[in-house]
Amino acid sequence: MTEERHIHRSGICQAGKWGEGLIDLLGDICKRFWAIAFVLGCLSSVTLNAEDRFDVAVRPPLGPVDGVLVLCPGMNGDGSHFLAEKPWMDFADQHNLGVIALKFSSDSELMYGPERQGYYWPEQGSGDALLQAIEENFGVDQNIVIYGFSGGAHFTSRFVEWVPERVLVWSAYSAQFWDSPKSNDKSPPGIVACGEFDGGRWFPSYAYFYEGREMGKPWTWVSIAETGHFRKGPFEKFVREYFGAVLSGKHEKEWPVFIDIDTEEQATGSYSDFTQPELLTWLPTEDFVAKWRQVHHP
Repeated sequence: MTEERHIHRSGICQAGKWGEGLIDLLGDICKRFWAIAFVLGCLSSVTLNAEDRFDVAVRPPLGPVDGVLVLCPGMNGDGSHFLAEKPWMDFADQHNLGVIALKFSSDSELMYGPERQGYYWPEQGSGDALLQAIEENFGVDQNIVIYGFSGGAHFTSRFVEWVPERVLVWSAYSAQFWDSPKSNDKSPPGIVACGEFDGGRWFPSYAYFYEGREMGKPWTWVSIAETGHFRKGPFEKFVREYFGAVLSGKHEKEWPVFIDIDTEEQATGSYSDFTQPELLTWLPTEDFVAKWRQVHHP
């Protein structure tokens, strides 16, 4: 820096070198400008991410577990209440699962605006935060069972597509918008659901299911009768039973079951016989045909 100041002073005092000194002076100004711009850019980046919080609530394990149940509440919600919900805790005990409830939050304007920035996208930090929490509390490489409602469905659907090899089964209920599913070597069974009266969320949810079925993913569609944007006990009971069937491996011991989502009729014949397999919902076992009809409204 001392040398640069000397050059500038020399350029001003010596008329014969005025042009050279002016160029050097302007060059120094430009360097300083871009240095300031770089710092401000970094500060802006920090500010944009300052709203992100990746906290979790953990049910302390009593011993080694066979996997981890992750429960995801609505947008920016505190999922601690799940740890006090007996049906979910009984399910975790039955299948020897650790339990983590998300307490993630981000700036809602950035998540729902054109920036698409926040914890809904696991590749932006929330996914690594969850995997780290699982490892710290339950050990490395634990399999994951994940359920999310509303904002939690946003995170769930994208997390499954982000690390499908870690997820055994999942359910995403009533997200407002979805990213198109990816073609992965592994595609775990899952439920895409929305309430029949849930305004602008129903069609995007159905469209996401349709896209996944176009790709041959083993997904189940549930349109919940006379239901707006709220959690539904009978549906969550269906989710737990569905999860249990997959965890027990029953779906691997029987032929796949497909049901027409409109007529509710069970499809017969080989999968390749159907002209629109996207309209067929996948079910883990024959036992779930009646159970699905109880919660689904075509």
